[in-house]
Amino acid sequence: MAALVNLEYRRQKAWLASSTSLVTLIFFPNCFDPFNDPKSWILSIAAFGLLGWLAFQIKAQANVPSIKLATLLSVLFIVAITISLIATDNKFIGIFGEYKRRTGFITYVSLVIFLISAAYLFRLNSIKVFYPHVIVVGFLLSTYGIVQHYGVDFIKWSNPYNSVITTLGNPDFAASVMAILFVINIGIVIQLKKLSILRVSAALSALLLQIAISFSQVRQGLLISVLGAGIIILVWIYQKSKYLGIAVGALSILIGLISIFGMLNKGPLRTFFYKASVTYRGDYWRAGWNMFVHHPIFGVGLDRYGAYFRQYRDATESLRRGPSLVSNAAHNVPIQLAATGGVILLGAYIALTLFIFWRGIQALRNTDGSEQILVATFFAAWIAYQAQSIISIDNIGVAVWGYVLGGVVIGISVPADQIKSKISKQPITQEAVSLLLVLIFATISILSYKSETAFRALTGLNKPQAQSQVQPYLNTVQNFSNTFKEPTYELVRDGDLAQAGRFDLAIANLDKLTNADPHNSEALGLLASIYEFQKNWNAAILVRQKIYKVDPYNQANLLVLGEDLKNSGALQEAKNIISLINSFAPNSAEAKQAIAEFGK
Repeated sequence: MAALVNLEYRRQKAWLASSTSLVTLIFFPNCFDPFNDPKSWILSIAAFGLLGWLAFQIKAQANVPSIKLATLLSVLFIVAITISLIATDNKFIGIFGEYKRRTGFITYVSLVIFLISAAYLFRLNSIKVFYPHVIVVGFLLSTYGIVQHYGVDFIKWSNPYNSVITTLGNPDFAASVMAILFVINIGIVIQLKKLSILRVSAALSALLLQIAISFSQVRQGLLISVLGAGIIILVWIYQKSKYLGIAVGALSILIGLISIFGMLNKGPLRTFFYKASVTYRGDYWRAGWNMFVHHPIFGVGLDRYGAYFRQYRDATESLRRGPSLVSNAAHNVPIQLAATGGVILLGAYIALTLFIFWRGIQALRNTDGSEQILVATFFAAWIAYQAQSIISIDNIGVAVWGYVLGGVVIGISVPADQIKSKISKQPITQEAVSLLLVLIFATISILSYKSETAFRALTGLNKPQAQSQVQPYLNTVQNFSNTFKEPTYELVRDGDLAQAGRFDLAIANLDKLTNADPHNSEALGLLASIYEFQKNWNAAILVRQKIYKVDPYNQANLLVLGEDLKNSGALQEAKNIISLINSFAPNSAEAKQAIAEFGK
Protein backbone atom coordinates (compact mmCIF):
# COMPACT_ATOMS: atom_id res chain seq x y z
CA MET A 1 0.00 0.00 0.00
CA ALA A 2 3.01 2.31 0.50
CA ALA A 3 3.59 2.24 -3.24
CA LEU A 4 0.02 3.41 -3.83
CA VAL A 5 0.50 6.31 -1.44
CA ASN A 6 3.64 7.47 -3.16
CA LEU A 7 2.20 7.24 -6.65
CA GLU A 8 -0.35 9.84 -5.56
CA TYR A 9 0.19 13.56 -5.70
CA ARG A 10 2.87 13.63 -8.38
CA ARG A 11 1.88 17.23 -9.09
CA GLN A 12 2.48 18.27 -5.47
CA LYS A 13 5.85 16.50 -5.41
CA ALA A 14 6.90 18.20 -8.63
CA TRP A 15 5.62 21.53 -7.27
CA LEU A 16 7.66 21.19 -4.08
CA ALA A 17 10.85 20.01 -5.79
CA SER A 18 10.62 22.63 -8.53
CA SER A 19 9.78 25.42 -6.08
CA THR A 20 12.75 24.51 -3.88
CA SER A 21 15.02 24.74 -6.91
CA LEU A 22 13.45 27.98 -8.13
CA VAL A 23 13.77 29.70 -4.76
CA THR A 24 17.52 29.11 -4.90
CA LEU A 25 17.92 30.06 -8.55
CA ILE A 26 15.61 33.07 -8.85
CA PHE A 27 16.83 36.66 -8.86
CA PHE A 28 15.57 39.87 -10.46
CA PRO A 29 18.41 42.22 -11.51
CA ASN A 30 15.99 45.14 -11.89
CA CYS A 31 15.10 45.06 -8.18
CA PHE A 32 17.02 47.11 -5.64
CA ASP A 33 17.44 43.84 -3.72
CA PRO A 34 17.74 41.38 -6.61
CA PHE A 35 18.16 38.29 -4.43
CA ASN A 36 16.23 38.09 -1.16
CA ASP A 37 12.98 39.77 -2.17
CA PRO A 38 12.37 37.59 -5.26
CA LYS A 39 13.22 34.46 -3.30
CA SER A 40 10.77 35.43 -0.55
CA TRP A 41 8.02 36.01 -3.14
CA ILE A 42 8.48 32.63 -4.81
CA LEU A 43 8.79 30.86 -1.45
CA SER A 44 5.55 32.31 -0.05
CA ILE A 45 3.53 31.73 -3.24
CA ALA A 46 4.72 28.12 -3.52
CA ALA A 47 4.33 27.36 0.20
CA PHE A 48 0.81 28.70 0.58
CA GLY A 49 -0.15 26.97 -2.65
CA LEU A 50 0.85 23.75 -0.89
CA LEU A 51 -0.98 24.71 2.29
CA GLY A 52 -4.37 24.19 0.68
CA TRP A 53 -3.37 20.63 -0.19
CA LEU A 54 -1.67 20.06 3.16
CA ALA A 55 -4.69 21.08 5.22
CA PHE A 56 -6.67 18.18 3.74
CA GLN A 57 -3.93 15.63 4.43
CA ILE A 58 -3.56 15.95 8.19
CA LYS A 59 -6.46 13.61 8.94
CA ALA A 60 -5.46 11.19 6.17
CA GLN A 61 -1.96 10.65 7.59
CA ALA A 62 -2.80 10.98 11.29
CA ASN A 63 -2.41 7.20 11.64
CA VAL A 64 1.39 7.52 11.13
CA PRO A 65 2.90 8.36 14.56
CA SER A 66 6.05 10.09 13.30
CA ILE A 67 4.08 12.17 10.78
CA LYS A 68 1.55 13.09 13.46
CA LEU A 69 4.31 14.22 15.82
CA ALA A 70 6.04 16.14 13.02
CA THR A 71 2.75 17.93 12.34
CA LEU A 72 2.28 18.82 15.99
CA LEU A 73 5.84 20.17 16.26
CA SER A 74 5.40 22.18 13.07
CA VAL A 75 2.15 23.67 14.38
CA LEU A 76 3.92 24.42 17.67
CA PHE A 77 6.61 26.31 15.74
CA ILE A 78 3.99 28.31 13.83
CA VAL A 79 2.11 29.10 17.07
CA ALA A 80 5.38 30.20 18.71
CA ILE A 81 6.36 32.47 15.83
CA THR A 82 2.83 33.92 15.75
CA ILE A 83 3.14 34.81 19.44
CA SER A 84 6.51 36.43 18.68
CA LEU A 85 4.96 38.40 15.83
CA ILE A 86 2.22 39.73 18.12
CA ALA A 87 4.92 40.93 20.51
CA THR A 88 7.03 42.50 17.72
CA ASP A 89 7.12 46.31 17.90
CA ASN A 90 7.44 46.87 14.13
CA LYS A 91 4.81 44.71 12.45
CA PHE A 92 5.99 45.42 8.90
CA ILE A 93 9.46 44.06 9.68
CA GLY A 94 7.97 41.27 11.77
CA ILE A 95 5.75 40.09 8.92
CA PHE A 96 8.02 40.62 5.91
CA GLY A 97 11.45 40.64 7.51
CA GLU A 98 14.39 43.02 7.53
CA TYR A 99 15.39 44.55 4.22
CA LYS A 100 17.95 42.37 2.36
CA ARG A 101 17.17 39.48 4.74
CA ARG A 102 13.38 38.94 4.55
CA THR A 103 13.42 36.30 7.30
CA GLY A 104 10.20 37.41 8.95
CA PHE A 105 6.96 35.66 9.83
CA ILE A 106 5.87 34.84 6.27
CA THR A 107 9.24 33.35 5.37
CA TYR A 108 9.45 31.06 8.41
CA VAL A 109 5.86 29.89 8.09
CA SER A 110 6.54 29.16 4.42
CA LEU A 111 9.67 27.19 5.30
CA VAL A 112 7.76 25.10 7.84
CA ILE A 113 5.03 24.43 5.25
CA PHE A 114 7.75 23.17 2.91
CA LEU A 115 9.12 20.96 5.70
CA ILE A 116 5.85 19.31 6.65
CA SER A 117 4.78 18.97 3.00
CA ALA A 118 8.01 17.10 2.26
CA ALA A 119 7.34 14.82 5.24
CA TYR A 120 3.84 14.06 3.91
CA LEU A 121 4.89 13.57 0.29
CA PHE A 122 8.15 11.63 0.24
CA ARG A 123 9.02 8.07 1.21
CA LEU A 124 11.98 5.88 0.40
CA ASN A 125 10.37 4.66 -2.83
CA SER A 126 9.62 8.17 -4.13
CA ILE A 127 12.47 10.39 -2.97
CA LYS A 128 14.45 9.83 -6.15
CA VAL A 129 12.21 12.39 -7.82
CA PHE A 130 14.50 14.95 -6.18
CA TYR A 131 17.63 13.62 -7.91
CA PRO A 132 17.22 15.43 -11.27
CA HIS A 133 16.42 18.70 -9.50
CA VAL A 134 19.53 18.48 -7.33
CA ILE A 135 21.74 17.66 -10.31
CA VAL A 136 20.35 20.44 -12.50
CA VAL A 137 20.54 23.10 -9.77
CA GLY A 138 24.07 21.95 -8.99
CA PHE A 139 25.05 22.31 -12.65
CA LEU A 140 23.52 25.77 -12.96
CA LEU A 141 24.95 27.18 -9.74
CA SER A 142 28.44 25.76 -10.22
CA THR A 143 28.63 26.77 -13.88
CA TYR A 144 27.50 30.30 -13.08
CA GLY A 145 29.99 30.47 -10.20
CA ILE A 146 32.88 29.31 -12.41
CA VAL A 147 31.90 31.82 -15.08
CA GLN A 148 31.82 34.57 -12.44
CA HIS A 149 35.25 33.53 -11.21
CA TYR A 150 36.70 34.14 -14.66
CA GLY A 151 35.03 37.55 -14.89
CA VAL A 152 32.48 36.61 -17.52
CA ASP A 153 29.07 37.55 -16.12
CA PHE A 154 26.00 38.67 -18.03
CA ILE A 155 25.17 41.02 -15.12
CA LYS A 156 27.51 43.72 -13.84
CA TRP A 157 27.01 43.30 -10.12
CA SER A 158 28.06 45.92 -7.61
CA ASN A 159 29.83 43.29 -5.55
CA PRO A 160 32.28 43.99 -2.67
CA TYR A 161 32.85 40.25 -2.11
CA ASN A 162 34.56 37.43 -3.93
CA SER A 163 33.13 37.24 -7.47
CA VAL A 164 31.51 33.82 -6.91
CA ILE A 165 28.10 34.89 -5.60
CA THR A 166 26.04 32.76 -8.06
CA THR A 167 22.30 33.43 -7.55
CA LEU A 168 22.62 33.98 -3.78
CA GLY A 169 24.33 37.40 -3.79
CA ASN A 170 27.06 36.44 -1.33
CA PRO A 171 29.94 33.91 -1.59
CA ASP A 172 29.21 32.50 1.89
CA PHE A 173 25.62 31.64 0.99
CA ALA A 174 26.62 30.43 -2.47
CA ALA A 175 29.26 28.09 -1.02
CA SER A 176 26.85 26.76 1.61
CA VAL A 177 24.08 25.80 -0.81
CA MET A 178 26.60 24.36 -3.28
CA ALA A 179 28.09 22.26 -0.47
CA ILE A 180 24.64 20.89 0.44
CA LEU A 181 24.00 20.01 -3.21
CA PHE A 182 27.46 18.46 -3.45
CA VAL A 183 26.65 16.14 -0.55
CA ILE A 184 23.44 14.93 -2.22
CA ASN A 185 25.23 14.42 -5.55
CA ILE A 186 27.93 12.34 -3.86
CA GLY A 187 25.19 10.27 -2.24
CA ILE A 188 23.55 9.71 -5.63
CA VAL A 189 26.86 8.46 -7.06
CA ILE A 190 27.38 6.03 -4.18
CA GLN A 191 23.74 4.93 -3.88
CA LEU A 192 23.19 4.11 -7.56
CA LYS A 193 24.91 0.85 -8.45
CA LYS A 194 24.61 0.80 -12.21
CA LEU A 195 26.37 3.16 -14.58
CA SER A 196 23.68 5.49 -15.89
CA ILE A 197 23.21 9.01 -17.21
CA LEU A 198 21.87 10.01 -13.78
CA ARG A 199 24.94 8.69 -11.97
CA VAL A 200 27.42 10.22 -14.42
CA SER A 201 25.55 13.55 -14.28
CA ALA A 202 25.64 13.52 -10.47
CA ALA A 203 29.40 12.87 -10.51
CA LEU A 204 30.00 15.72 -12.95
CA SER A 205 27.74 18.04 -10.97
CA ALA A 206 29.63 17.20 -7.76
CA LEU A 207 32.96 17.93 -9.47
CA LEU A 208 31.80 21.31 -10.80
CA LEU A 209 30.32 22.20 -7.42
CA GLN A 210 33.64 21.58 -5.68
CA ILE A 211 35.49 23.65 -8.24
CA ALA A 212 33.06 26.54 -7.73
CA ILE A 213 33.31 26.21 -3.93
CA SER A 214 37.12 26.38 -4.13
CA PHE A 215 36.87 29.47 -6.34
CA SER A 216 34.60 31.13 -3.76
CA GLN A 217 37.38 30.78 -1.14
CA VAL A 218 34.75 30.14 1.52
CA ARG A 219 36.14 27.62 3.98
CA GLN A 220 32.80 26.77 5.53
CA GLY A 221 31.72 25.49 2.10
CA LEU A 222 34.67 23.11 2.02
CA LEU A 223 34.13 22.02 5.63
CA ILE A 224 30.45 21.17 5.31
CA SER A 225 31.15 19.41 2.01
CA VAL A 226 33.64 17.18 3.77
CA LEU A 227 31.31 16.72 6.75
CA GLY A 228 28.30 15.68 4.69
CA ALA A 229 30.15 13.50 2.22
CA GLY A 230 32.10 11.98 5.10
CA ILE A 231 28.90 10.83 6.81
CA ILE A 232 27.73 9.06 3.64
CA ILE A 233 31.12 7.43 3.08
CA LEU A 234 31.26 6.42 6.74
CA VAL A 235 27.90 4.61 6.42
CA TRP A 236 29.15 2.91 3.25
CA ILE A 237 32.36 1.78 5.04
CA TYR A 238 30.36 0.56 8.05
CA GLN A 239 28.30 -1.61 5.72
CA LYS A 240 31.52 -3.24 4.50
CA SER A 241 33.20 -3.57 7.89
CA LYS A 242 31.69 -2.65 11.25
CA TYR A 243 35.07 -2.30 13.00
CA LEU A 244 36.62 -0.28 10.20
CA GLY A 245 33.56 1.98 10.24
CA ILE A 246 33.94 2.58 13.98
CA ALA A 247 37.65 3.34 13.57
CA VAL A 248 37.06 5.76 10.70
CA GLY A 249 34.21 7.38 12.64
CA ALA A 250 36.42 7.93 15.68
CA LEU A 251 39.17 9.40 13.51
CA SER A 252 36.66 11.67 11.79
CA ILE A 253 35.40 12.97 15.14
CA LEU A 254 38.99 13.72 16.20
CA ILE A 255 39.74 15.57 12.97
CA GLY A 256 36.45 17.43 13.30
CA LEU A 257 37.29 18.61 16.82
CA ILE A 258 40.76 19.75 15.73
CA SER A 259 39.14 21.64 12.84
CA ILE A 260 36.68 23.35 15.20
CA PHE A 261 39.56 24.43 17.44
CA GLY A 262 41.35 25.67 14.33
CA MET A 263 38.35 27.85 13.46
CA LEU A 264 38.62 29.29 16.99
CA ASN A 265 42.31 30.13 16.35
CA LYS A 266 43.60 27.25 18.42
CA GLY A 267 45.49 24.06 17.62
CA PRO A 268 47.59 22.90 14.64
CA LEU A 269 44.98 23.78 11.98
CA ARG A 270 44.39 27.36 13.06
CA THR A 271 46.42 28.82 10.19
CA PHE A 272 44.18 27.00 7.71
CA PHE A 273 40.73 27.37 9.28
CA TYR A 274 40.85 30.61 11.27
CA LYS A 275 39.50 33.80 9.70
CA ALA A 276 38.94 37.20 11.27
CA SER A 277 35.25 36.84 10.38
CA VAL A 278 35.00 34.14 13.05
CA THR A 279 35.89 36.77 15.65
CA TYR A 280 33.27 39.11 14.20
CA ARG A 281 30.68 36.34 14.46
CA GLY A 282 31.53 36.07 18.14
CA ASP A 283 30.63 39.74 18.48
CA TYR A 284 27.27 39.10 16.78
CA TRP A 285 26.59 36.07 18.98
CA ARG A 286 27.23 38.04 22.19
CA ALA A 287 24.89 40.80 21.06
CA GLY A 288 22.20 38.24 20.24
CA TRP A 289 22.65 36.53 23.58
CA ASN A 290 22.32 39.89 25.38
CA MET A 291 19.05 40.51 23.53
CA PHE A 292 17.78 37.12 24.66
CA VAL A 293 18.83 37.69 28.28
CA HIS A 294 17.01 41.04 28.38
CA HIS A 295 13.97 39.82 26.39
CA PRO A 296 13.76 36.10 27.26
CA ILE A 297 10.06 35.46 26.64
CA PHE A 298 9.29 37.08 23.27
CA GLY A 299 12.68 38.37 22.12
CA VAL A 300 13.20 41.81 20.60
CA GLY A 301 10.85 41.08 17.70
CA LEU A 302 10.94 38.98 14.54
CA ASP A 303 13.90 39.94 12.35
CA ARG A 304 14.55 42.93 14.61
CA TYR A 305 18.10 41.91 15.48
CA GLY A 306 19.55 44.75 13.38
CA ALA A 307 17.38 47.37 15.05
CA TYR A 308 18.51 46.32 18.54
CA PHE A 309 22.10 45.39 17.68
CA ARG A 310 23.56 48.76 18.65
CA GLN A 311 21.83 48.70 22.01
CA TYR A 312 23.03 45.22 22.97
CA ARG A 313 26.47 45.02 21.40
CA ASP A 314 29.40 45.55 23.75
CA ALA A 315 32.23 48.04 23.64
CA THR A 316 34.59 45.38 22.27
CA GLU A 317 32.59 45.09 19.05
CA SER A 318 32.20 48.84 18.66
CA LEU A 319 35.92 49.48 19.10
CA ARG A 320 37.03 46.51 17.02
CA ARG A 321 35.40 47.64 13.78
CA GLY A 322 34.05 51.09 14.54
CA PRO A 323 30.54 52.10 15.67
CA SER A 324 29.22 52.49 12.12
CA LEU A 325 29.77 48.83 11.22
CA VAL A 326 26.73 46.90 12.41
CA SER A 327 24.92 43.65 11.67
CA ASN A 328 21.26 42.77 11.10
CA ALA A 329 21.69 39.05 11.85
CA ALA A 330 23.33 37.05 14.63
CA HIS A 331 25.06 34.71 12.14
CA ASN A 332 23.86 31.80 14.23
CA VAL A 333 20.32 30.57 13.62
CA PRO A 334 19.50 29.37 17.18
CA ILE A 335 20.82 32.60 18.69
CA GLN A 336 18.96 34.63 16.07
CA LEU A 337 15.68 32.91 16.91
CA ALA A 338 16.32 33.25 20.64
CA ALA A 339 17.14 36.95 20.31
CA THR A 340 14.21 37.82 18.05
CA GLY A 341 11.57 35.29 19.12
CA GLY A 342 12.43 34.44 22.71
CA VAL A 343 12.45 31.15 24.56
CA ILE A 344 9.13 29.92 23.15
CA LEU A 345 10.31 30.13 19.55
CA LEU A 346 13.76 28.80 20.41
CA GLY A 347 12.21 25.84 22.23
CA ALA A 348 9.94 25.04 19.28
CA TYR A 349 12.90 25.20 16.87
CA ILE A 350 15.10 22.97 19.04
CA ALA A 351 12.28 20.45 19.49
CA LEU A 352 11.70 20.24 15.74
CA THR A 353 15.43 19.96 15.04
CA LEU A 354 15.97 17.21 17.61
CA PHE A 355 12.96 15.34 16.25
CA ILE A 356 14.38 15.39 12.72
CA PHE A 357 17.76 14.19 14.03
CA TRP A 358 16.09 11.35 15.92
CA ARG A 359 14.09 10.31 12.83
CA GLY A 360 17.30 10.33 10.80
CA ILE A 361 19.02 8.00 13.27
CA GLN A 362 15.97 5.73 13.32
CA ALA A 363 15.89 5.61 9.53
CA LEU A 364 19.56 4.62 9.40
CA ARG A 365 18.97 1.85 11.96
CA ASN A 366 15.91 0.49 10.13
CA THR A 367 17.50 0.28 6.67
CA ASP A 368 20.44 -1.40 5.03
CA GLY A 369 22.18 -1.63 1.67
CA SER A 370 21.34 0.99 -0.95
CA GLU A 371 18.31 2.19 1.03
CA GLN A 372 20.55 3.01 3.98
CA ILE A 373 22.87 4.98 1.68
CA LEU A 374 19.83 6.86 0.38
CA VAL A 375 18.81 7.71 3.95
CA ALA A 376 22.39 8.72 4.76
CA THR A 377 22.46 11.01 1.72
CA PHE A 378 19.54 13.20 2.75
CA PHE A 379 20.34 12.98 6.46
CA ALA A 380 23.95 14.05 5.81
CA ALA A 381 22.82 16.93 3.60
CA TRP A 382 20.46 18.09 6.37
CA ILE A 383 23.31 17.85 8.92
CA ALA A 384 25.49 19.90 6.55
CA TYR A 385 22.79 22.58 6.54
CA GLN A 386 22.58 22.52 10.34
CA ALA A 387 26.38 22.80 10.61
CA GLN A 388 26.53 25.93 8.48
CA SER A 389 23.57 27.44 10.36
CA ILE A 390 25.77 27.63 13.47
CA ILE A 391 27.99 30.24 11.81
CA SER A 392 25.62 31.74 9.24
CA ILE A 393 22.11 33.11 8.80
CA ASP A 394 18.89 31.63 7.45
CA ASN A 395 19.41 33.01 3.96
CA ILE A 396 16.26 32.04 2.08
CA GLY A 397 18.08 30.36 -0.82
CA VAL A 398 19.96 28.12 1.62
CA ALA A 399 17.29 27.67 4.29
CA VAL A 400 14.75 26.30 1.82
CA TRP A 401 16.99 23.26 1.33
CA GLY A 402 17.49 22.82 5.07
CA TYR A 403 13.76 22.76 5.80
CA VAL A 404 12.85 20.58 2.81
CA LEU A 405 15.63 18.13 3.67
CA GLY A 406 14.36 18.04 7.26
CA GLY A 407 10.92 17.07 5.97
CA VAL A 408 12.44 14.47 3.64
CA VAL A 409 14.32 12.87 6.55
CA ILE A 410 11.05 12.57 8.48
CA GLY A 411 9.24 11.16 5.45
CA ILE A 412 11.81 8.53 4.53
CA SER A 413 12.01 7.42 8.16
CA VAL A 414 8.39 6.17 8.00
CA PRO A 415 8.36 2.36 7.75
CA ALA A 416 6.14 0.98 4.99
CA ASP A 417 4.08 -1.06 7.44
CA GLN A 418 2.97 2.11 9.26
CA ILE A 419 1.00 3.32 6.22
CA LYS A 420 -2.43 1.86 6.78
CA SER A 421 -4.38 3.16 3.83
CA LYS A 422 -4.16 4.97 0.56
CA ILE A 423 -4.45 8.74 0.79
CA SER A 424 -7.84 9.96 -0.32
CA LYS A 425 -8.22 11.97 -3.50
CA GLN A 426 -8.26 15.72 -3.45
CA PRO A 427 -11.67 17.43 -3.05
CA ILE A 428 -12.44 20.43 -5.22
CA THR A 429 -12.37 22.55 -2.05
CA GLN A 430 -8.66 21.94 -1.71
CA GLU A 431 -7.98 23.19 -5.23
CA ALA A 432 -10.01 26.32 -4.52
CA VAL A 433 -8.19 27.02 -1.23
CA SER A 434 -4.78 26.50 -2.87
CA LEU A 435 -5.67 28.81 -5.74
CA LEU A 436 -7.00 31.49 -3.40
CA LEU A 437 -3.84 31.43 -1.28
CA VAL A 438 -1.63 31.57 -4.37
CA LEU A 439 -3.55 34.60 -5.64
CA ILE A 440 -3.28 36.38 -2.26
CA PHE A 441 0.47 35.94 -2.00
CA ALA A 442 1.01 36.63 -5.67
CA THR A 443 -0.78 39.97 -5.16
CA ILE A 444 1.41 40.78 -2.15
CA SER A 445 4.48 39.91 -4.21
CA ILE A 446 3.38 42.11 -7.11
CA LEU A 447 2.87 45.06 -4.75
CA SER A 448 6.29 44.45 -3.25
CA TYR A 449 7.81 44.22 -6.74
CA LYS A 450 6.23 47.56 -7.67
CA SER A 451 7.74 49.08 -4.54
CA GLU A 452 11.16 47.65 -5.41
CA THR A 453 11.14 48.98 -8.97
CA ALA A 454 9.78 52.36 -7.85
CA PHE A 455 12.57 52.64 -5.30
CA ARG A 456 15.17 51.71 -7.89
CA ALA A 457 13.77 54.40 -10.20
CA LEU A 458 13.86 56.91 -7.35
CA THR A 459 17.50 56.21 -6.52
CA GLY A 460 18.38 56.51 -10.21
CA LEU A 461 16.99 60.03 -10.49
CA ASN A 462 19.31 63.00 -10.74
CA LYS A 463 18.94 65.05 -7.59
CA PRO A 464 17.53 68.52 -8.28
CA GLN A 465 20.23 71.16 -8.69
CA ALA A 466 17.92 74.09 -9.51
CA GLN A 467 14.60 75.29 -8.14
CA SER A 468 12.86 74.40 -11.42
CA GLN A 469 13.91 70.76 -10.98
CA VAL A 470 12.55 70.40 -7.46
CA GLN A 471 8.85 70.00 -8.20
CA PRO A 472 9.20 67.24 -10.85
CA TYR A 473 11.44 65.40 -8.41
CA LEU A 474 8.89 65.81 -5.61
CA ASN A 475 6.15 64.46 -7.89
CA THR A 476 8.19 61.28 -8.42
CA VAL A 477 8.82 61.03 -4.68
CA GLN A 478 5.11 61.41 -3.99
CA ASN A 479 4.29 58.61 -6.44
CA PHE A 480 6.82 56.44 -4.66
CA SER A 481 5.28 57.30 -1.28
CA ASN A 482 2.02 55.71 -2.41
CA THR A 483 3.61 52.30 -3.08
CA PHE A 484 4.04 49.35 -0.74
CA LYS A 485 5.96 50.75 2.27
CA GLU A 486 9.43 49.66 3.33
CA PRO A 487 11.22 51.65 6.09
CA THR A 488 14.57 51.48 4.27
CA TYR A 489 13.08 53.01 1.14
CA GLU A 490 11.44 55.80 3.10
CA LEU A 491 14.73 56.62 4.78
CA VAL A 492 16.51 57.00 1.43
CA ARG A 493 13.62 59.10 0.14
CA ASP A 494 13.90 61.44 3.12
CA GLY A 495 17.63 61.82 2.58
CA ASP A 496 16.92 62.84 -1.00
CA LEU A 497 14.28 65.31 0.15
CA ALA A 498 16.82 66.90 2.47
CA GLN A 499 19.34 67.13 -0.37
CA ALA A 500 16.65 68.82 -2.46
CA GLY A 501 16.20 71.42 0.26
CA ARG A 502 12.78 70.24 1.43
CA PHE A 503 13.77 69.92 5.06
CA ASP A 504 10.17 70.37 6.18
CA LEU A 505 9.03 67.23 4.36
CA ALA A 506 12.11 65.26 5.37
CA ILE A 507 11.74 66.17 9.06
CA ALA A 508 8.01 65.38 9.06
CA ASN A 509 8.62 61.98 7.51
CA LEU A 510 11.54 61.18 9.79
CA ASP A 511 9.50 62.13 12.84
CA LYS A 512 6.90 59.57 11.76
CA LEU A 513 9.57 56.92 11.19
CA THR A 514 11.31 57.45 14.52
CA ASN A 515 8.07 57.68 16.50
CA ALA A 516 6.93 54.40 14.96
CA ASP A 517 10.34 52.81 15.47
CA PRO A 518 12.52 54.47 18.16
CA HIS A 519 15.28 51.95 17.39
CA ASN A 520 15.72 53.15 13.81
CA SER A 521 19.22 54.55 14.35
CA GLU A 522 19.70 55.48 10.69
CA ALA A 523 16.55 57.62 10.71
CA LEU A 524 17.58 59.24 14.00
CA GLY A 525 21.05 59.95 12.61
CA LEU A 526 19.65 61.57 9.48
CA LEU A 527 17.21 63.65 11.52
CA ALA A 528 20.01 64.87 13.80
CA SER A 529 22.17 65.77 10.78
CA ILE A 530 19.38 67.85 9.27
CA TYR A 531 18.90 69.77 12.52
CA GLU A 532 22.65 70.33 12.75
CA PHE A 533 22.75 71.63 9.18
CA GLN A 534 20.00 74.06 10.17
CA LYS A 535 21.97 74.93 13.34
CA ASN A 536 18.94 73.93 15.40
CA TRP A 537 21.18 72.71 18.21
CA ASN A 538 18.50 72.04 20.84
CA ALA A 539 16.52 69.79 18.49
CA ALA A 540 19.72 68.04 17.41
CA ILE A 541 20.71 67.45 21.05
CA LEU A 542 17.40 65.75 21.82
CA VAL A 543 17.82 63.41 18.83
CA ARG A 544 21.48 62.65 19.68
CA GLN A 545 20.41 61.76 23.22
CA LYS A 546 17.84 59.35 21.78
CA ILE A 547 20.60 57.77 19.70
CA TYR A 548 22.71 57.37 22.84
CA LYS A 549 19.92 55.40 24.49
CA VAL A 550 19.73 52.88 21.64
CA ASP A 551 23.44 53.01 20.75
CA PRO A 552 25.38 53.54 24.00
CA TYR A 553 28.78 52.42 22.67
CA ASN A 554 28.90 54.85 19.76
CA GLN A 555 31.73 57.24 20.56
CA ALA A 556 31.21 59.09 17.27
CA ASN A 557 27.63 60.00 18.21
CA LEU A 558 28.76 61.11 21.67
CA LEU A 559 31.40 63.39 20.16
CA VAL A 560 28.83 65.07 17.91
CA LEU A 561 26.45 65.34 20.87
CA GLY A 562 29.19 67.16 22.77
CA GLU A 563 29.74 69.50 19.85
CA ASP A 564 26.01 70.25 19.69
CA LEU A 565 25.98 70.97 23.43
CA LYS A 566 28.96 73.29 23.06
CA ASN A 567 27.33 75.11 20.14
CA SER A 568 24.16 75.57 22.21
CA GLY A 569 26.17 77.16 25.02
CA ALA A 570 26.04 74.18 27.42
CA LEU A 571 29.82 73.89 27.79
CA GLN A 572 29.78 72.03 31.11
CA GLU A 573 27.43 69.38 29.72
CA ALA A 574 29.72 69.10 26.71
CA LYS A 575 32.66 68.45 29.07
CA ASN A 576 30.67 65.65 30.69
CA ILE A 577 30.73 63.87 27.34
CA ILE A 578 34.46 63.27 27.80
CA SER A 579 33.86 60.93 30.75
CA LEU A 580 31.14 59.08 28.82
CA ILE A 581 33.53 58.38 25.93
CA ASN A 582 36.40 57.52 28.30
CA SER A 583 34.21 54.97 30.08
CA PHE A 584 34.56 52.57 27.14
CA ALA A 585 36.80 54.17 24.48
CA PRO A 586 39.54 56.13 26.33
CA ASN A 587 42.15 55.61 23.61
CA SER A 588 39.93 56.41 20.66
CA ALA A 589 40.36 59.32 18.29
CA GLU A 590 36.99 60.61 19.47
CA ALA A 591 38.21 60.72 23.09
CA LYS A 592 41.24 62.79 22.10
CA GLN A 593 39.12 65.11 19.96
CA ALA A 594 36.59 65.57 22.78
CA ILE A 595 39.35 66.66 25.15
CA ALA A 596 40.72 69.03 22.53
CA GLU A 597 37.31 70.59 21.80
CA PHE A 598 35.68 70.67 25.24
CA GLY A 599 38.69 70.89 27.57
CA LYS A 600 39.52 68.79 30.60
